[in-house]
Amino acid sequence: MSVQINARYEGIIDRMLELASSRTPWHRRLWRGGTVQLAVELLDDCIRPGTPKSAVDDQRNRLSQSLRTDHGITARGVPLLPTLQQIDAGLTSGSHTWIVLREQVRRMGEDYLSNWADAFDTPPANFPIDTEGAARRITAHLFDSGMDKSSVYTWLRDAHEQRTAPVTIGDLLREMDQRLKAPEKDFEFCVPLLSPQRIPDPTAWPRGWMSPGDTTRWKKRFAAAAPPIRHQGSLLLIVQARDVNAAAERARSGLATLASKFQLISDHHLASAPTMWSRHTGSTFPTIATNRLITARAFGRLDRVHDMAMPDFITSAVALMQPLRTGAPHIAVMSGWSAIESLLVGADDARDIVAAGRFSLIVAASMVRAEFNWLANSYASANTSPTATSIQGAADSLARGQLFQQHAAGNTAIHFNDEVDRLALTRVRPLLKNPRAELERIAGILTHEFTRLYRKRNMIAHNGRVHDPNLSSIAHTMAPLIGAGVDQIIYAGLKTGTPPIELSAIAQARLSLLTPATMTSAGNALELLDI
Repeated sequence: MSVQINARYEGIIDRMLELASSRTPWHRRLWRGGTVQLAVELLDDCIRPGTPKSAVDDQRNRLSQSLRTDHGITARGVPLLPTLQQIDAGLTSGSHTWIVLREQVRRMGEDYLSNWADAFDTPPANFPIDTEGAARRITAHLFDSGMDKSSVYTWLRDAHEQRTAPVTIGDLLREMDQRLKAPEKDFEFCVPLLSPQRIPDPTAWPRGWMSPGDTTRWKKRFAAAAPPIRHQGSLLLIVQARDVNAAAERARSGLATLASKFQLISDHHLASAPTMWSRHTGSTFPTIATNRLITARAFGRLDRVHDMAMPDFITSAVALMQPLRTGAPHIAVMSGWSAIESLLVGADDARDIVAAGRFSLIVAASMVRAEFNWLANSYASANTSPTATSIQGAADSLARGQLFQQHAAGNTAIHFNDEVDRLALTRVRPLLKNPRAELERIAGILTHEFTRLYRKRNMIAHNGRVHDPNLSSIAHTMAPLIGAGVDQIIYAGLKTGTPPIELSAIAQARLSLLTPATMTSAGNALELLDI
């Protein structure tokens, strides 16, 4: 390994790689926004017409808390506090207070990674760095700044494995800081079209459109090694981004908007190929976003894949989930919140935002159970102890997770083959001693994030902000969480007919009855959603 890491921060690069990997299971992915992004959203919402005062108050309080615990923020945000106290709903972009905060937030973003680099170089004695928190905050900042997950993963992997000379974490962060401060570059994509185009003057194709002959010549020149595609001409999309993967995402969004226009004004739909060619890499990229992780395994677990009839709430949720996986970012955000709202808002509820808290508890309980089951399997594969043998022979995932809980409750040192598993155990250990407090803490964090999703949805629905630069990041972050929560709701609905609101209410009632794990008892935290 060529990255020099203080023993206290062992595993931080592994954890960042895990957060950026497309293969990471849903319960270990990123599920928080970065501190600078929270500040940007507060700036946007306090001047957006119709934003309630309570929403701005909540965002301001959440941001203040994040500032105080983030090593990337100068002086823990103390210089910002006087300005934050003056921020309220109904400000305008010309107000003195708003401009002051805008400039402070801009500087906050400029200094963020260099502050983290300094903290790793000289760890402050009275403000220790938490490895998990550092990995999450830094990775979230990279995503929020417009870097694609795949590009972050590739950069970290190369830094981890292919450096010719050792570097420190601080060196890496300063290198990435320079990348983020560099101007965005132009990236060109050629999108083959599968149907003939009705061009008014075939001798003069409109700007951005290429004839079949020009398309063939473009491919031969810029993407000769890419697989050929039968086409009837093409679109030439030029977008600005920080890296080619982020550029491909923006190109897909632009292509989706253009396709929608054709559907509205013409009976001649725009039929594009499933892949497009990149001039930058000479390779292909999908024209439809398919890399958001979202699955509904409940149908398979209950052998109900081929059912023609389902409860209405499941049918609605499934219909709303599909755009979350493949739709443009703004459609994914709209559909994601709609799925949550359709499941967890009742006729007697005054506000639809209540769905955020109810859904969060379901996701938190699912997350904890998934993590302990994962750790049980990892432990069993890495050890030959009697506990490992018992886990391997357990009847189901619940039994495996409970056996590992008992083992972890009685052992402070547990061997795993992967460093990220050790970090994961550190994250969930508090639940062994105080399951209610820990589940409420996780659900509280998730509630803030689902509330962010709700506000993004309002921004799109009420203000038409379909090209907000952060929509892609939040769609990628929230999709796995929404998928996991809806999957649990589907499972309960298909198995016992339990409606979503009842499932959430039962889980809420059981919180006060949770018992800790011991060497002889696993407690009951993993059974919170069992009906």
